[in-house]
Amino acid sequence: MSIRDYYMENKQYGKRYDTDVQFVDITSGRKYKGIMDRQARFVEENQLLNTEDWSLFIHQFKSASDENDNGWRGEYFGKMMRGACMTYLYTKNEKLYSLLYEVAVKMLESQDEKGRFSTYSVSCEFSGWDMWCRKYVMLGLLHFHEICHDGVLKEKIVVALTKHLDYIMEHIRSDKIDLSQTSKFWLGINSASILEPVIKMYNITGKESYLMFARYIIAYLTNGAPKIFSLALENKLFPYQYPVTKAYEMMSCFEGLLEYYRATGEEKWKTVAVNFVDSVKKSDITLIGCAGCEHELFNNSVAKQTDTDYKGIMQETCVTVTWMKLCNQLLLLTGEAKYADYIEQAFYNALYGAVNNKRNTTNGGFAFDSYSPLTLGKRGRLIGGYKNISANKYYGCCAAIGAAGTALPLLTAVTATKGGLAVNYYEDGVISINGYELAIETKYPADGNVKITITEVGQSKRDVLLRIPAFSGRNTKIYINGELHPISNVGTGGFYVSLYKEWAKG
Repeated sequence: MSIRDYYMENKQYGKRYDTDVQFVDITSGRKYKGIMDRQARFVEENQLLNTEDWSLFIHQFKSASDENDNGWRGEYFGKMMRGACMTYLYTKNEKLYSLLYEVAVKMLESQDEKGRFSTYSVSCEFSGWDMWCRKYVMLGLLHFHEICHDGVLKEKIVVALTKHLDYIMEHIRSDKIDLSQTSKFWLGINSASILEPVIKMYNITGKESYLMFARYIIAYLTNGAPKIFSLALENKLFPYQYPVTKAYEMMSCFEGLLEYYRATGEEKWKTVAVNFVDSVKKSDITLIGCAGCEHELFNNSVAKQTDTDYKGIMQETCVTVTWMKLCNQLLLLTGEAKYADYIEQAFYNALYGAVNNKRNTTNGGFAFDSYSPLTLGKRGRLIGGYKNISANKYYGCCAAIGAAGTALPLLTAVTATKGGLAVNYYEDGVISINGYELAIETKYPADGNVKITITEVGQSKRDVLLRIPAFSGRNTKIYINGELHPISNVGTGGFYVSLYKEWAKG
């Protein structure tokens, strides 16, 4: 199936083929064998295949486990399902797929007679983190919908999520429960981040009521108490100066805004997201590619990352992964190399530094640390976002989100374009994409040498884009069949070199 046909057929991605520059080809074959591959396979084996954890995640929806402490146990299922589905797209591990299929079926069985997937009872719903958790149910099942081979189950997922979302919309309206009343935390941006799956459901179903609900959410984030969209449009303040500074939840809202832009083509909202990401990079992204040097908040981390007197937690893994995902949205949308630079900085440093591949994960240890401090010897101080999910078991938000981060660069290391392909990250291995097969030999990032051989050719004349990382812009040389290829924009930082040629095998 061509890239165009796939994106036209997969409805939850809406008009993405028309708006984007790069495309994730989930039908492509990837067989890497470098550090990116090792991290993802460690997480798959030591976390994603743990059947006990999945059962406990689903149990939370049958016991209203969050209502007594305004908890967020309901997020664990969706976070883990998203990361597991993304990992499956890379590993194609049928054992993992079979488990996820069973989990999806059991999750559908947890839906109540009103259509709710909630870890809060009806009497306590739409408070605390209820809307946030309902968002993650939608995201988790939508990600499984993408990889599901069973047409009947796919339809059941859409029907279940339609009931789920319709119930939310019956209650969350300005003339009933206003969005601002659904949480006492962070001015309600946690609840408003449901924007992303609302748009995906609009793309799938075409229901205008979903688009109207998305506009209601956007109006709240623009003109309501948070003002995060209007402030990003004005572009005068940094995010750490906004009325609310919770990094992870705020970035999640901008992910949803980009999906809204793709669905409607309203150019203003793309500008808002670009302004926001550029502003975060300038004020809050540290040398290891994360943010939040005071708890999980934007706090001018660029300046404060060197404060060795601060003893609190910093640079949450949830922030790392969400920053990567938000930047990846803009990489695919714009094709600008700077976003790949931001992502690469984050996964090689903050994210991989948080992967516990030396820890025994079979006896209560998690696959991920919750925080990535910059002070020597201070790792593993605290599990963040944790809640008991049984009498003798707890789980954490960062542990649940991490797999999406370890899978993402593997899926986007090489992407399809309308004219050919783009090499964004350099990982040793073989990939088949958009009619081509590439063999990549490298020890990057430990070594700067990369050899790419074209081993299969589809349409002979194709544009091959090679990303030149910002740190190597002045020093990179490209040879084609031993001949030096001129690079016109050398010295300008991160960019892509376009090689448009009549390619042949070898």
